[in-house]
Amino acid sequence: MAFSEGISRLQLIIDFISSDYKNKKEIMAHLRSYNIVISYRTLERDLKQIDEVLYLELEYKKNYGYKCENTSKESSIITSSPNNYKLPTNGIKIGFETNTLKVINLFEYNGINYCNCFDKINNEILLISY
Repeated sequence: MAFSEGISRLQLIIDFISSDYKNKKEIMAHLRSYNIVISYRTLERDLKQIDEVLYLELEYKKNYGYKCENTSKESSIITSSPNNYKLPTNGIKIGFETNTLKVINLFEYNGINYCNCFDKINNEILLISY
């Protein structure tokens, strides 16, 4: 459950900083409006993950804050099976990558194995059961 909460938090941050430059204080206030309270260090890790793991261009300007060039302005989390996206059905590891997908995390919920993947082409986060 914590992984999906983290993914939702990343999506909230991306959506918020896609419109204009926002500083850390503004981002934290925005998250608090959704009852999400995190530390500045966690926010820094989230921003780093958006830039380095999700490959979304994160721009920083001193005295202005952060802005993300998110081409998709809508939240998009898609549930699918690995067969639709050419993932191996066993041996999936964090960091596994194809030309179109990158595995962000793995978790089990109610006896079902899941992985979150970043779709590099459509800028979407996928929830895939396997």
